Amino acid sequence: MGECYVGWRLSHLLVVGWVCVVGLMPVLTHGQQHDVTLSGAVVNEAGDALPGATIYIKGSSFSATTAEDGGFHLRLPQGAHRIICSMVGYRQQVHVLTLERDQRLELVLVPAEDYRLDEVEVTGKSAITEVRESPFNVVALDAKSLYNSTLDLGKMLDRASGVKIRETGGVGSNMSISLNGFTGRHIKLFMDGVPMEGFGSAFQLNNIPVNVADRIEVYKGVVPIEFGADAMGGVINIVTNQSANSYLDVSYSYGSFNTHKTNISLGHTTRGGFTFQLNAFQNYSDNDYKVRTSVLDVQTGNFSWEEYWVRRFNDAYQNETVMAKVGFVGKPWADRLLLGITLGQERAEIQHSNLMKIVFGKRERSGTTVLPSLSYEKKDLFVDNLHVRLTANYNRNYNHNIDTAARQYNWFGDFRATRYLGESSYTLGEFYNDNVSTTANITYDINEKHAFAVNNVITGYERKNADNVAVQDVYSAIDTMRRANLKNVLGASYRYRHNAAWNTNLFGKHYYQRVVGPVDTSTVAGNTAYAERIESFGTTGYGVATTYFWDDFQFKASIEKAFRLPTDNELFGDEVLETGNTTLRAENSLNYNLGINMNKTIRDAHTLYVDVNGYYRDIKDYIQRLVEQRYGTAGYSNHGQVRNIGIDAEARYYYRNRFMVGGNVTYQDMRNKERYASSTGNRPSVTYDNRMRNVPYFFGNADAAYYVHDLWGNGNVLSLSYTFNFVGEFFLDWESLGNQNTKATLPQQIYHDFSMSYMLQGGRYNIAFEARNFTNTILYDNFSLQKPGRSFALKLRYFLRKRNG
Repeated sequence: MGECYVGWRLSHLLVVGWVCVVGLMPVLTHGQQHDVTLSGAVVNEAGDALPGATIYIKGSSFSATTAEDGGFHLRLPQGAHRIICSMVGYRQQVHVLTLERDQRLELVLVPAEDYRLDEVEVTGKSAITEVRESPFNVVALDAKSLYNSTLDLGKMLDRASGVKIRETGGVGSNMSISLNGFTGRHIKLFMDGVPMEGFGSAFQLNNIPVNVADRIEVYKGVVPIEFGADAMGGVINIVTNQSANSYLDVSYSYGSFNTHKTNISLGHTTRGGFTFQLNAFQNYSDNDYKVRTSVLDVQTGNFSWEEYWVRRFNDAYQNETVMAKVGFVGKPWADRLLLGITLGQERAEIQHSNLMKIVFGKRERSGTTVLPSLSYEKKDLFVDNLHVRLTANYNRNYNHNIDTAARQYNWFGDFRATRYLGESSYTLGEFYNDNVSTTANITYDINEKHAFAVNNVITGYERKNADNVAVQDVYSAIDTMRRANLKNVLGASYRYRHNAAWNTNLFGKHYYQRVVGPVDTSTVAGNTAYAERIESFGTTGYGVATTYFWDDFQFKASIEKAFRLPTDNELFGDEVLETGNTTLRAENSLNYNLGINMNKTIRDAHTLYVDVNGYYRDIKDYIQRLVEQRYGTAGYSNHGQVRNIGIDAEARYYYRNRFMVGGNVTYQDMRNKERYASSTGNRPSVTYDNRMRNVPYFFGNADAAYYVHDLWGNGNVLSLSYTFNFVGEFFLDWESLGNQNTKATLPQQIYHDFSMSYMLQGGRYNIAFEARNFTNTILYDNFSLQKPGRSFALKLRYFLRKRNG
């Protein structure tokens, strides 16, 4: 107790001290100043307005984006400022002004002759830069530079510092995200600020092509209220293409294991503000790569001691998804009003359980998704500086699970007949998952210094049998009981911007959850007696985040008392390999973050970016996922107390638009701090202070890219890139159990990727080749589930864009 208390006190004092230092720096270094107004317009050489250009003040958090008429407006403190204006496809403009009174400035942007689509952009205050400069611990990844690759959003996210993507196999396999030690449902996913919870397995990140996104924002630990999330690990927000230009993006790729991927994206906005967007993508793979594993003797029922190389034979996957939006932008009554519909379907064969040695030969699942949505945004609604954003969506997932074969298979494809139907648990189950989500966000900027915001998110979930007349899986009363989950997260925040260099965000959140589901009421060991239970829970969290700019450096600090409410899958299972637990309690944690980054450009040719963040988490009622060793199913339970201390760092160097090299590394120490193993609290735990099992704690990657311009023609670019990936050895079970020779671990893994692409006519025609894990390293993630070995892919892409205006 003393050790844990002292550790908590030291970390608490350290973070509070850092917050005080960051908070006092502007007070000590700045005198009283008056604000003045800088306004103006951005135009091209012909005098036409350029909407969407970015104006920002170097070394500060002040920025603005030009409106439809090219105009902008900034309130700035008196004094000298370096004003930078940038826009994709135009040369950057830099002006140094000394502001003593209100002033107007007209900026003329000249097209960039050497502009190349998909190059790494390192100048100009893009949306990515604005995200990075918030007081929260956040990184942003640019998707545009990866459009010629076959990457999905999951593999793109794997490149972020502090993030590790864990998959159970090849294309379409189950995927979980590890962020700062938290895994899976500790991390909340959003698309354009809308929760993705309940979107269905046909719409998980490793199914979505990178071309759908403009960028990905990764918030670590402390989360702003705008997401309304009960997330302790953090939030990942996928921002899709919001361009008002007309564009068409079509691609097809073919790769190893008979993998086909197709993507079509198009959009158009008229002069009157009518807009439509369409994204459609398809994935198919046999997933018939080889794995190394022990094999069941179907005659004796024993597993071999020797491991064999065998080919997967029941793991084909396919899905098709269409996302469409239509509405209006830039109208007096709405900056953006969009109606959307997402339609998806998938079919997946199931090769094995959560343990690879337990193999299936006929088991499969399928499903469909129908998701209508609505989004509305308006700045200066009714009064100046009052901004409103509303979103709503309803999602119905249909799921069909098939397990009817009276057989037991092994990895050679051999089988023996059994007395019971079903390879695992007989089912022809059909059910619906109904999900609803609404978000309301209101922000009011009193002036440049003070702003208030209120955000409310309501999500609902209900599972229903699809065949109410003849339910084929009803064995007991539990199968007919309701399963429903309602969540409400209400947040309020106050932002104080002392000056151009320092701003702080104070916030509070109220959490509410109501769960309806079956619970085991039996008090006799080995017996079960289920009853339907309705349980409600409510609590309040709070936090503060602050940042300070000094020259090319930015300092960050944040603290939050956070809660995470159990998810639908944790409460009710997935009817396939996951079992639910409706008695789960909400997790709670004290999250602390410290950070510093530097972004420096030297002689307009060299740019260096460095970002270092440290964090401390003190978690109680931690929800852990446990795999049952006999049947390979998984379930969830509250563990107790867990402590995590970690650091992640990223560094990148750019030389003009010709060369880039960088990388990131993460180290975390996540340990069990539950001292007693018994419910009475009198039996010491033998695993106290062990690292948490099945959690990687040391990993990273490094990458480099080289660009050859005007190769075999003006506007052509050849890109060569290499990525080095590293995951250190970690324990699958408690490190204190077993002897040194029998401890279950995943060994250190090092693997390499290479890709090259050739763009013609400024990016209109593209061809790309990829070699992933080209050294054919044996790779694992969750509980020794082997991932694909060496693979190759070829991608063809056509892209056309027309600037509207």
